[in-house]
Amino acid sequence: MNKTLFYFKMAMAVVYTAIGVYILINSNSLSGIAGETYTPVIGGVILGYGLFRGYTALKVEKNKDQDN
Repeated sequence: MNKTLFYFKMAMAVVYTAIGVYILINSNSLSGIAGETYTPVIGGVILGYGLFRGYTALKVEKNKDQDN
């Protein structure tokens, strides 16, 4: 994987993580879309997805470095 793609993947992981944290902190952020009950669930899922993207990007980059 080239470095630009790695940096893009990490940037997107940070964006997803930040959005998830924002939704968890601000309970009114999804008031027009989802009820107050589902807002923490949606925030948690987005936060988890961001962390998962970051982990997989780092894992792929680490494996690439070990292969060379």
